[in-house]
Amino acid sequence: MLITVHRPGLLLSRDVSSLGLDPAMLRRSHARGALVRVRRGAYVETSVWAEMGVEERHATTAVAAAASCRSEVVVSHLSAAVLHGLPVVGAPGAAVHVLVPPAGGSRREHGFVKHARAVGRDGLDVVQGVLVTSVATTLIDVCLTETFLRAVVMTDEALRRRLVTRAELLADFDSRGTVRGARRVGSVVEFADPRAASPLESVSRVGIRLLGLPDPALQHVLREEGRHVATLDFWWASEGVAGEADGTDKYFDEGMLAGRSSKEALLDEKDRENAVRRLPEVTGFARWGWADALDLGRLAERLAAAGLIIPRRHFPGEYDRHGRTS
Repeated sequence: MLITVHRPGLLLSRDVSSLGLDPAMLRRSHARGALVRVRRGAYVETSVWAEMGVEERHATTAVAAAASCRSEVVVSHLSAAVLHGLPVVGAPGAAVHVLVPPAGGSRREHGFVKHARAVGRDGLDVVQGVLVTSVATTLIDVCLTETFLRAVVMTDEALRRRLVTRAELLADFDSRGTVRGARRVGSVVEFADPRAASPLESVSRVGIRLLGLPDPALQHVLREEGRHVATLDFWWASEGVAGEADGTDKYFDEGMLAGRSSKEALLDEKDRENAVRRLPEVTGFARWGWADALDLGRLAERLAAAGLIIPRRHFPGEYDRHGRTS
């Protein structure tokens, strides 16, 4: 059954044929280097492909793979998460995750990771013309097959965007009629927090937990004489330590700059930090970025310098591309 996909930039041989044109023109363009072949019969302009991030490329590949199948497929697991717009820590890889009937068994072949499970029409979503598992089902699959780090980042985001509730997540797992993986699912659902405002904050939360530190308050508001001073990413009240997980977007993204130059944004942030440091309840201030959050040793140094006592001195180092610690 042919599906009508809605992935910007994706060119399908079958669509070219339906217009009465010769699909060989796509192959010739590919041979000249003008097109990148994503899957058999699916192409993207080379310049467009070059500008895509790893998640965009995986989403494009997933849509192309589903469109190229003669029978209807359901995109699932990590691939479904990408199509739902959930952030992935580390490269998602080239293989596309799909559900297949149990009789065939789970396997990897032809660029697919095939997960054997009965598929019903209820509870499926359509994204860009492709059948995908629901957000709740997708997140439970991610909890069961991916790292704690990856699962937390996605679940934080889904809760924050109100794409799903904790009750819906637990109900999805309960409907599977098994206790296998209950601890993994429970640990993610319990730890996930919609107040984490970005993937960087979510990664930082996991690192803080792995270091053995108490969980900080998120999005804590500091005031002085009733006046708002700052809303902090992280706050350890008993230690008086403020924490900020800063990506580079706030200094370069035009939407976040709100008409300011990067230099002006940097100076504004410095003024904000100084205002926080002057408050009597603040004894330390830590700021870190992606490179620190992904390396537990560096994150520990940042937090210790602000006055936090790191209880675990023997901890893993960097997360690998799959979100595991080394």
